[in-house]
Amino acid sequence: MPFLLDDDHRQIVQEAERVLSDGWSPDGLRHLLERVGAHDDRFWTTCRDMGWTGITISEDHGGLGLGPIALCLTAEVVGRFVGGAPFLSTGYGVSEALRRFGSNDQQGRYLAGLANGERTGAIDLTSALDGGERLAWTDGRLSGATGLVAAGAWADLLVTVARDTATGGDVLVLVALDEQAHPEPVQTFDNSRGYAVLHFNSAPAEVLATEHAGDAALELLARVAVIVAFEQLGGAEACMERARNFANERQAFGQPIGKFQAIKHRIAEMYVANELARGNALRAALSLRDDAGDLVLRAGAARLTAIDAYEFAATEAIQTHGAIGITWEHDLHLFFRRSRALALELGGRGPWQDVVARRVIAGVAA
Repeated sequence: MPFLLDDDHRQIVQEAERVLSDGWSPDGLRHLLERVGAHDDRFWTTCRDMGWTGITISEDHGGLGLGPIALCLTAEVVGRFVGGAPFLSTGYGVSEALRRFGSNDQQGRYLAGLANGERTGAIDLTSALDGGERLAWTDGRLSGATGLVAAGAWADLLVTVARDTATGGDVLVLVALDEQAHPEPVQTFDNSRGYAVLHFNSAPAEVLATEHAGDAALELLARVAVIVAFEQLGGAEACMERARNFANERQAFGQPIGKFQAIKHRIAEMYVANELARGNALRAALSLRDDAGDLVLRAGAARLTAIDAYEFAATEAIQTHGAIGITWEHDLHLFFRRSRALALELGGRGPWQDVVARRVIAGVAA
C-alpha cells in the first residue's frame, strides 16, 4: 500500500504551517496554563475558518470530505505549534461515531454543526481499553461520573460507552452536554486541554450501537489515537529541531556544543525515535484510510511509539538547553506538558501494550 501525498495534501500542510506560524502565541498558551476551563479561542477560530473541523466529514453534511489522511497531516502541523484546544481529535471521534453508527436523523442533526465548528465533541472511551468502570444506562438515560475527559469542560456532545443496567451489556451512546450534564473542570499541568469530570443524573442519551459496543468503542478510540499520534509526532519533531538549532548555535570552549558527543548522540537518538514513530503513524494512517482489519493493532503501535518519541524529545530538548530550558519564559515546557497530557488522555502505555500484545499473539496463533 503506497503512501504518496497528492497536491491537495501538500497544500493543506503548507497552508496550516503558514497560518499557525503567523498566529502562534506561546504567551497566550502560558496564560491558558494559569486558568482552569479555558481554551485558545484564536486557535479554534483558525481551525473553523480553515475548514479543519470538517476535513473528514462528507460534503453532504457541510464538510470537505478529504478523508483521514488530510486530518493526520493537519494534526502533525498543529502538534508543532501546541494547538490550544483538543477539538480536532475529540471532535473527529464524535463525527466518526456518527458516521459509522448514527442513524440518518442523528447524522443530519449533528454532523453539520461539527463540520463548521459550531458544535464541539468529546469522547470517553478509555474504559473499552482498560476495562474500567462504565456509566450506567437505563431506559435511554445516563447516570454516573466519567473519568477525566479532554474537552469535557466545553464540549457540546459526548460519545461514551455505558453499561445497560437491564442486560448487563455495553452500549455506545451519544449525549448532549447541556444543563443535564454537569462538568467539573479539573486543574492539570496542561489546562488548555479542558479536562473535566462529567456528572450525569438520568440525562437523556441516544443509542449509537448495542451489538459489540465494547469493540466499537475500542475501534473509535484507535481511530482517534492515530490522529493524536500525528500530533505527538509534530511536537516531537519541533522539540528535536529546537534542540538541534540550539546545539549548533550555543558555544562552549570555543565550539558549538553540538560537537560534543553527549549532545550529538542525544539529538541522533531523538531522530531515531521520531522516525520509528513516523513509520508506525504512517502505517496506521493507511489502515485508517482503508478501514483495514488491523486498525487497532496499527493504531496501538503508532500510539506507543508516538508517546515514547514525544516524551523523549521534550525531555532531551530541555536537557540540551540546560537551565534555561526549564524556565517559565522558555517555550519548551509547553511541549513537555503537552507530551505528558497526550500520553495519558487516551489511555497510557500499559493498556495499549496489552492491546497490541493480544493482537500480535492472536495473529501468530492464527
